[in-house]
Amino acid sequence: MLLTYDPAIVQRVASLLLLIMQDNPFLSRLYLSGVFFFILMYNGSNILPIARFLHYTHMKQAFRSALAKSELISHSVLTPLLPEAAIFYLEEYGAEKYAQVFLGEFDNPEIIWNAQMRRHLIERIALHVSDFSKRLPSNVKALYQYCPIPTVDYPQLDEELFCYVYYLRHLCNKQRFPDWRIRDPVSFLRACLTAWLNEIDRKPPAMSLEKACDTLGLPFDESAWADTSVVRRAYFKLAQKYHPDKNPNGREMFEQINCAYEMLSSSVARASVAPQVQRIVLCVQAQSIVYSRHSDELAPYKYAGYGQLIRTIDLESKDDALFASGGGELLSAAVELCHCTLQSSALNAEQLRRDAGLEALQSAFDRCVPMVSLSSKDEDMAVQVCIHTLHCFATAAQFEACREKLSEMSTIFSNICRLLQFHHLTRLATAAAECVCSLAVCTLLQMQLFQAGILWQLIPHLFHYDYTLDEGGRVEHSEESNKQSLRNKLARSSCEALACLAGFREETPDNDGIQNSLRAMLTPFVCLSMRNNDNDFVLKLLNSNTENPYLIWDNATRAELLEFVEYHRTSNANTSDLFGAEFRLSTYANELVVSDIFVRIYNEQPNFVFYEPKKVCMDLLDFLDDKSRVLLGETKSNETTNGEAVLIDWETVSAPSLNVAKEAEMCLEALANLLSANPGVEILLIGHFKVIFSFLKMTSEPAIQQNALKIISLSSTNRECVGDIAAISQLSLIFPLVVQQHKAVPLILQTLIALSSNGQVVKETLEYGGLLYILSILCDSQAESEVRLAAAELLAKLQSDKLTGPRWSRFIIHYLPAVFTDALRDSPQAAISLLDSKSENPELIWNDVTRNNVKAVIKKGCNQLCAAQQIDPTARWNSANQSSSFQGVVNEACAYADVMADELVVGGVFLRLFIANPSWQVRHPKQFATELMERVLDLMAKPTAELAVVTSAFVALLANHPTTADQLPTQGYLPQFCTAMSSSNSMTSRSAILILSHLTENAYCADSLAKLDCIRGILMSMKNQPLLVKESAHALKCLLKRSCTELAKQMISSGMIEYLLKLLADPMPAVENAAAAKAEIVDALKSVCLDLQYGEGITAMLNKSPVWAQYRDQRHDLFLPAQHQQAVTGMVDYFFFFWFE
Repeated sequence: MLLTYDPAIVQRVASLLLLIMQDNPFLSRLYLSGVFFFILMYNGSNILPIARFLHYTHMKQAFRSALAKSELISHSVLTPLLPEAAIFYLEEYGAEKYAQVFLGEFDNPEIIWNAQMRRHLIERIALHVSDFSKRLPSNVKALYQYCPIPTVDYPQLDEELFCYVYYLRHLCNKQRFPDWRIRDPVSFLRACLTAWLNEIDRKPPAMSLEKACDTLGLPFDESAWADTSVVRRAYFKLAQKYHPDKNPNGREMFEQINCAYEMLSSSVARASVAPQVQRIVLCVQAQSIVYSRHSDELAPYKYAGYGQLIRTIDLESKDDALFASGGGELLSAAVELCHCTLQSSALNAEQLRRDAGLEALQSAFDRCVPMVSLSSKDEDMAVQVCIHTLHCFATAAQFEACREKLSEMSTIFSNICRLLQFHHLTRLATAAAECVCSLAVCTLLQMQLFQAGILWQLIPHLFHYDYTLDEGGRVEHSEESNKQSLRNKLARSSCEALACLAGFREETPDNDGIQNSLRAMLTPFVCLSMRNNDNDFVLKLLNSNTENPYLIWDNATRAELLEFVEYHRTSNANTSDLFGAEFRLSTYANELVVSDIFVRIYNEQPNFVFYEPKKVCMDLLDFLDDKSRVLLGETKSNETTNGEAVLIDWETVSAPSLNVAKEAEMCLEALANLLSANPGVEILLIGHFKVIFSFLKMTSEPAIQQNALKIISLSSTNRECVGDIAAISQLSLIFPLVVQQHKAVPLILQTLIALSSNGQVVKETLEYGGLLYILSILCDSQAESEVRLAAAELLAKLQSDKLTGPRWSRFIIHYLPAVFTDALRDSPQAAISLLDSKSENPELIWNDVTRNNVKAVIKKGCNQLCAAQQIDPTARWNSANQSSSFQGVVNEACAYADVMADELVVGGVFLRLFIANPSWQVRHPKQFATELMERVLDLMAKPTAELAVVTSAFVALLANHPTTADQLPTQGYLPQFCTAMSSSNSMTSRSAILILSHLTENAYCADSLAKLDCIRGILMSMKNQPLLVKESAHALKCLLKRSCTELAKQMISSGMIEYLLKLLADPMPAVENAAAAKAEIVDALKSVCLDLQYGEGITAMLNKSPVWAQYRDQRHDLFLPAQHQQAVTGMVDYFFFFWFE
């Protein structure tokens, strides 16, 4: 029924057969019925049932192919009929997918099938069963006698190499199938290795043609097996005789018959047994593909094909026809595979070395490098071999044993240099640069490359970089379509190669020779950037115009460098023993370079940020140390040394056009800029301040002095630096600059303000006459207000020092009135205003004459001291004659003695003016009260005319500022005062009564006096000064109100009560306001009567007096003045006037 070719019948029969054969014990013998021949002869399109039938049954037949290499193929009954790929496809993808392929046109790595191949299959099957087909019409019940069909040869597959499940020719076609999926890469690689090995070691089949003919009983003649029908009849005859079903002892013979039949009927089996180069190339290329696409999966596996791979590379590299037309394909594929295996797992390099693979690669490299020329293209075989070989060397360089082997191959270094010359072969040059990066991990390899002239080849590539390609926005580009992208990649690789050769990468050793050459040709800053920045930064820097403290770079410098490099690159002989280390750009000839820094440029760009500011600082200090010795005459400038330094080192290079003083000036300015821009770096100046201060001695170089001063000022913000400055005692070098360098005055003051936080500095400033210099600035009305304010602030800060501050205040008072010391501390701005104005008040008499006198004294002393310190910087200020006039003591040395001559001054207060204006708020009222008290006591002991003035001032102070008396009891003056009251001197008594009347109004003083023996002194004073009865009685009243028993006792014992009653009886005509005086006496007596112990006795005494009867029953407050203060003031004025009358 299958041979009816009726679509409906065939479809039903295929479905029925599938159902019948499921779980059928005779399934394995189904092929003997010829059903597979008949069903595949169907030419219709409804083949899905057929595909399902084939998928279910083809692997379950008792069939084995003797020629099949694969286990799966050998078990499939379809092996002689269908290509291996078709059988694998059926097994892998199932009936539905296979049906699609069987009906279609497919040409890909997994399946090659088309209508022509299907027609060819039908024809071959029809031919094979033709004998049966002829008999069938005459006997429809005839049974087919199975005869194995010769393997169907498909002309479309004659040139194909099928390996694993892929046609390698298609799989290796990267243009058509660039990313074809590879199932199970490990198995595929193993299959490729096997196929490759089989192809190399191809041997004749197990049965020769002669034996096959003999087994089938055919003559050994090609004509005997050319006719397949003759072979088939011979086979059919013997198969019936020895079939195991009919002849149990014939199995071995039956298998030989099958093998002979397949051998003679298959053109593939009869093909030449010689290896084919193209098939080997496909095996190698397929391995490269699987490694490139599945590198990670294959990385754990050591490559097992190095033996035949190395043998292939070695043989091909020695082939005389290597560069003939079409030659070298196998070598290129083999070297590429070697690269891929190393790329997948670098450990393979060790196996490659052990198998002498590096030598084979060197041989191929040496053979191909000379063939690369200016006319070569990227796709040329020699170029490709070189690229892959370079990658192999790069990977092998990861291992020490490999590096040792490479170091013995002297030719590879010159070959690498040669390959870098070809700018148009960008990928090749890039591979060479990357290889250099890998080789640079070893000092020996670095030096071999260096001596081969690698620098001359790498440097030009740096200048083919275009940074605008990546910075030009979001324009997409790729290396395949953009040549500039390739050039940029080459530039990056060349830059990385130079960095590795010099040892600028962590895994590479430092190479001083290469570093010196690169520093000379590419400048130290570019070398530093190679170490610290990415390659794009370095390349952009080299291809841009730049002028900063690290680099002066423009078109002229690039051209000069490239001209130098090109000369040595194209020279046949070695023209530079230093390999470029002697190069010196002409632009830099007149530049001063310190610590790889262009000092002039940095001074123009002071805000520039350094990578290593601390190193720059230390180098500047060392340079300044040397120059200071020259300028001070300690050593001589050695121009020859500087000239030699130009050739070998950029670290410090003097410019021939600059003298030593100018160099020092520039470096000092640079150091000042560095400290200003990098806070914290000033700590490095510790131990070097003597050098900085030494530049202040150079009076002929004001710029040097000012820059040195600026450095000191910037350093003074650091406490440790201030301590170091204080320790070297060099402040005397700063003060003369106030006179010599007027422009530097603000900076001097700023510096001193900062330094004055150190007590030693405060002390030395005073000792070296800093006071004179500061006062000269403060008193200079022509100076800027900010400068004078700074001077005032400095004096305020100096006075605040705990140890030396009081001395400063005392010395200031020698030149300025005492009020200025407080004014400076309280408000420097107000002190300046006070200094410039005219004043006449209790604390200051200041006018133009006095001001000019003070200025003259200060200026004279300042000039004298400056002259002395110019001769001897250690000269100190002779202040011995200045220490005798303080606190208002008048003598001829005081700067403002003219205003002190006719004035009585106590505690810095002019008493005359204070008496005239008693409400004046003195600066230190308590101190003033204390000093007045001391002066009063001194004068009461030895009365003079001053006693009245001092008394008036003291009374005015107590009246207008009562609280100033609060501290007197604790100071111990009251007992002395009580003693003084007992004096018989009328002047003393008058002062005592006036002062006592105000002291007793103070609660603290009254309490203290109540405990003293004071009543007798009061009585004595009252008798000596009868006109001051009211004041005396007022003092008594205030005291007796304290209810002190001791006072009551003193009143009785001293006779005070009787004296007071006597005064009450006296009309007191000479006493002003006698009624008020009597009212005070009455209040005093009434107060003492209240004493618990003596009150009754005193009351009894009073009651005996008829005078007391007139006063005891009424209050006399109305006789007292309404405003006591006015009365007192009037009284004081009267007393003052009376005294001088």
